[in-house]
Amino acid sequence: MAKFNNRRRMSVSQRVAKSPSRQVSVNVIASVCACILLMAYSLTANSQQSTNTVLLTEYNEILKDVLDYRYKGGSGAFERDFFLNVDYNKISRQSCTIGTTVMQFTVNCDGTLGEFSIINPLNDYLSSQLNKFFLMTNGNWNECQNSDYEYFEIPIVFTIEGLETEAVGFITHYDEEEGCPCKDDSYFQKEFEKHKNKRPKKALRALEELIRRNPYNEYYIEERNKLITQ
Repeated sequence: MAKFNNRRRMSVSQRVAKSPSRQVSVNVIASVCACILLMAYSLTANSQQSTNTVLLTEYNEILKDVLDYRYKGGSGAFERDFFLNVDYNKISRQSCTIGTTVMQFTVNCDGTLGEFSIINPLNDYLSSQLNKFFLMTNGNWNECQNSDYEYFEIPIVFTIEGLETEAVGFITHYDEEEGCPCKDDSYFQKEFEKHKNKRPKKALRALEELIRRNPYNEYYIEERNKLITQ
């Protein structure tokens, strides 16, 4: 029976199962995240954004290989089933609920579902949609011979068509805007820079929105921690 857990913080250490087609070590994703951490302290926000994009794109390629091996029909079938079952509802879009939420789960080598958690949840409705989708995949997993193939961490981006964001997901769920126009990342970046010295609470709100959209950006997290300790 799958176990559901809802978590607010983004994990620093990530793992990935070894890709049968590329013989990728489970240490690859740990190395990717280590690079992000090491470079976070010396890079500007823009340069780190570019680095994060490259590393996350590489990670998504590895994840695709693993799903091709474990999910019946491959990664394409996984994405198809996701879009058939996960609703980015009108209320979420009206409230500009935009960001990257991460499905973290295990599927045992016998094909049975293990634990499931959500990192960086966006709202209760979207979390319930992802939990429902995970349970729906029961019976759709190929068996494996090595526990390295049991762990998955899948970034999902929910965003509005035409909105500019640095978020990089394995799956990106676009939908039409509802109500008032939602703001691009650049608006919140400017708000942070404008207020970080004299109005830290306002700067913090801008950073929280940026982290919601890209929880992998260590620069934003470091700047948030500085504001909190002021």
